[in-house]
Amino acid sequence: MADEIVKTAEDVLKALDQWRLPVDPFAIAREEKILLAPGTYGEGFDARIEYFPSDRRFGIYYREMGRTPGRIRFSLGHELGHFYLPEHRERLFKGIMHNSESDYRSRDPLEQQADKFSANLLMPRDLFVEAVKNFRQSVCDIRDLKKLAERLGTSITSTVIRYCDCDIEPAMAIFSEDGIVRWTYFSQDMKELGCWFVRFGTQIPTNSQTTKLLELLENGPTDEVVGHRIDPHVWFEWPRCKWLYEEAVQLGNRVLTWLAVDD
Repeated sequence: MADEIVKTAEDVLKALDQWRLPVDPFAIAREEKILLAPGTYGEGFDARIEYFPSDRRFGIYYREMGRTPGRIRFSLGHELGHFYLPEHRERLFKGIMHNSESDYRSRDPLEQQADKFSANLLMPRDLFVEAVKNFRQSVCDIRDLKKLAERLGTSITSTVIRYCDCDIEPAMAIFSEDGIVRWTYFSQDMKELGCWFVRFGTQIPTNSQTTKLLELLENGPTDEVVGHRIDPHVWFEWPRCKWLYEEAVQLGNRVLTWLAVDD
């Protein structure tokens, strides 16, 4: 299924002459004659796609207020996944619909497939890797990843996950709230170095750079990126590398920790 999702996203971009960065999901929706209905909606609402039998057209409702442009674009890409992926589309024709939870927050397999489609639509692998090569030494730190997300019109969350998926370097993202690990994402080559397992629900290590950021946040929100070279044993029990570089930055009510090998 993963290969099918990648191919479908790539085929859509090439068929609609969108094989370039940044990708415009609004233009794709308009090309497919999909009605777009932005609005305030509820706080817990991201987006929803529906099929209207009487008009034989699809429509996408999406929330604008309180969401970054990157989150909105990823949500549109997610709904386009429901539109383009055959199994999802059949469900829509049958009148089966639901409010989507995008940006990698859902554990529903169909939602995860739509997230994967959105990532491949907005950040096709070949073009994404070429974009990363514009940064020094062809790798990214947190500041670079934020710049890349702005350039691509994507959320920082989806951008760091895509970076890990492409195995550009051994790297890992850890997302936490109130000093508690909520979820993680890592590159395959990071796993091979034994630097990947962080139990969900555990506290951030006291001797980590992330803890230093949390101490700064006690005085209020900050855009500062805290980072330094660390012993990998700070995070992992059996690492097979000598050093990691850890950075941490606030993302709304969450904290993103970025770990990369620094041998």
